Amino acid sequence: MNPDRFRTMVSLVLAGGVAISAALIGAGFLAALSVGWQGSLLGTAPGAMAATTDFSNLTARLAELEPLAISQLGLLVLLATPVTRVAASVIGFALERDRLYTAITAAVLLILLTSIFVLR
Repeated sequence: MNPDRFRTMVSLVLAGGVAISAALIGAGFLAALSVGWQGSLLGTAPGAMAATTDFSNLTARLAELEPLAISQLGLLVLLATPVTRVAASVIGFALERDRLYTAITAAVLLILLTSIFVLR
């Protein structure tokens, strides 16, 4: 993989993640407006099913097309975008057969994943 293609791949991962996140957050916001949501993003809205920081049962809430759940999925996509970029970099460096940068980037990915899943 040549350097230009590598840069293009990484920039597409970042741009795609941000675009998908923005679309989901916007869709959640528009859906909330269409059902008459008058809550606050700072706490639980009157009559809301969950607080804005409560990501439990997200899958079930998405199946019900709950507007807040759609926006929360957008936030999760936004948070996952840099991690996905680092994973794409590991793959790119491995395809270039650059062992040093593959190892360094894999270590960074391991640290990121550890901080997400272990250090709660």
